[in-house]
This record gives sequence, structure tokens and C-alpha cells, in this order.
Amino acid sequence: MNNSTEYAEFRILCQAHGCRCTPQRFAVYSYMKDNRTHPDVNRIWEHVSRSIPSITRESVFRILMELSDFGVINRMDKLNEAHFDGRVSDHGHLICESCGSVMDFDLPEKTFFPQDMPGFTARHTELRISGLCASCSAASGQLAKHGEQDKGTERKHN
Repeated sequence: MNNSTEYAEFRILCQAHGCRCTPQRFAVYSYMKDNRTHPDVNRIWEHVSRSIPSITRESVFRILMELSDFGVINRMDKLNEAHFDGRVSDHGHLICESCGSVMDFDLPEKTFFPQDMPGFTARHTELRISGLCASCSAASGQLAKHGEQDKGTERKHN
């Protein structure tokens, strides 16, 4: 998508929600649009402040909350800190309990919603699986091996 098409989309979004089309809002929107890295507010602020040095972290957070309210991004709560997701279609997340990385995975085609949800309209589906990513799992395996070797060595010397 070229920048003018993205800006036209952004203008329509702002008009639909009665907010001004500011450069700050557009910079955050542009960074988050289809972003698959699940950045936290600090990472987003660091990126956006490269082009808009005067933008504050608080402004970025406020804009993120607006975009979340508009349904353009999703706020991912109940992590160590809020992360934001540029992918708004239904999908799942693998969340590393050690390093905090978040990775997407596609949900199965067949829906797993309860058949009977009277009066409830689903807006978003998300499945979270927490554990250790491959890097952290490998590192913890190496630490465990080193710990066992150290204990064995201590026994030999004692």
C-alpha cells in the first residue's frame, strides 16, 4: 500500500470517529497498520519519535488507545505490559513467559465458538498459549545442563 492510499484510509477513519488527522496520529497508525511484531508502547514511541521528536510517550499511548477503540488495532492486556497488535483478524498468540515475545498463529478454519450465545455478538476472537519460546527453552535447557554438571563437579570435589 502506498503512503497516499494509507493516508486516504487514515483520513476516512478519523472522519468516521470525529478526530483530527494529525501527523502524530498518522505516524502511530502507519507504524501499527498490519504490524506483526506486537510492540509495546515504548517500542512504538521510539519508532515514531524518530520522525516526530516532539511526540511524548503519553501521546503515543493515548493514540494507541484511540486506535484500539476504533477497532484498527487490538490491545493485548494481561501481559507484563500492554502490547498492541496490528493484525485485527481472528488469530492466536504464543507468549513467552521468559522474554515476553509474542508470535502469531492462525486459528483453525472450523470455529470453536459455543453454538449457543444468545444476545452475545463476538467482536474479536483470540487464543493465547503461554510457555517458553524456542530461544528461551534452549537457554533454560543449557542452564539446567550446566547446573547439573556443576552439582556433579561439586560432589566429586567434596
